[in-house]
Amino acid sequence: MQKSETVYSCDFFRVLYSRFSNGSISKPFYVVDFGPRAGLVLARASEVLLVKQFRYLPNDYSWELPGGTVNPSESSEDGARRECLEETGVKCGVLERLVVYYPGLDNVNNETSVFLCKDFEEEWGVDFERGEISEVRWFHIDEAVRMIRSAQILDAMTIMGLMSYKLGFYAGG
Repeated sequence: MQKSETVYSCDFFRVLYSRFSNGSISKPFYVVDFGPRAGLVLARASEVLLVKQFRYLPNDYSWELPGGTVNPSESSEDGARRECLEETGVKCGVLERLVVYYPGLDNVNNETSVFLCKDFEEEWGVDFERGEISEVRWFHIDEAVRMIRSAQILDAMTIMGLMSYKLGFYAGG
């Protein structure tokens, strides 16, 4: 990675500036650095668990995989487990990596890891983040894919995770 300088910073992200040069090309880059995030496909039989929460850009509620920011002291797996417990009350055991991706390779630093979990305990008595999550529900995987095709699911992490699971990008798939 090229040497960069921070031109803006807040609690949620920072903006970095760098200039790439190789002799014939000189190009500036502004990168929004959100840090890593992780999510989970919780699967039982032919169902997946999704959470519903309000999202600013579509100005509506969105069905998504449980997940979020990975703290600096956490591994991606531990961040996914913590986010899942906070958002759903579900305690995860063994995780299997489905996919790792970046939303943009030139201007968004937000490495995203999505894991599959079939080993979990549903602890519905846990008081999960009611302020952030408005509903938690199991969907048949085919219904979730239809929701992607009809633009009812717009979140990139959710689309990548569900499609990776549906296509069998895991040891048992």
